[in-house]
Amino acid sequence: MNRMFPFITGTENPLGGKCPGGCVYCWAQGEKGLAQRHKMAKYEGPPRLYPKVLKKRYGAGDFIFDCDMRDKYSPDVPDEMIFEIYRWQMMSPFARFLDLTKWPTRYPSLLSRVPKNVVIGATVETNRPTTMKISRAPSPMARLEAMKYVAQNTDHRTFVSVEPIMDFDVAEFASLIRAVLPWKVAVGYDNYENGLDEPCLLKTETFIELLEEFTEVERKTIRKAWWEK
Repeated sequence: MNRMFPFITGTENPLGGKCPGGCVYCWAQGEKGLAQRHKMAKYEGPPRLYPKVLKKRYGAGDFIFDCDMRDKYSPDVPDEMIFEIYRWQMMSPFARFLDLTKWPTRYPSLLSRVPKNVVIGATVETNRPTTMKISRAPSPMARLEAMKYVAQNTDHRTFVSVEPIMDFDVAEFASLIRAVLPWKVAVGYDNYENGLDEPCLLKTETFIELLEEFTEVERKTIRKAWWEK
């Protein structure tokens, strides 16, 4: 199964270094992730830019998911590195880029600098508190609050990825996402058998129906929870 968002045409990673998020389910840098399995030196050590990638240019019809292997908004990445990536995005004005992060709490201070051709996104697995055993990123509620600020203070399109989905409160979670005014929402279960606190399939289907009342939903891996099997 293709796990990339269907609207994305390609990915680029101008930023390297070890992500401090420590998300146990991360397909890129988690314990079972791509970087670990293939011992990719690019994703070890401190954050750093790759000038060769920053020379690439894109045109109309290109929709690039940049930094899909490493969260560029994590707290260890200096603003100036983010601005360099913004400058790179602006050099392809007819292309579009997806910024997706678990640290949308940095968006408010950077919002005036985000290029117009960027869709501003965040990953939010649930509306409930999660523990340090899952991730060191800001709480889901903090992420949702930051995305609400973005929606109220910019004309940029917004995007929410609910993947991997974890147990949640149906009406409350849908309402919180609605406040983000999302262009699209992606919903999907964990692909790597991490034994997360997953909702039952019926609950997820009900949630998706509520989301479809106000936005387009990209269905990723939709299945029964591991414990339903």
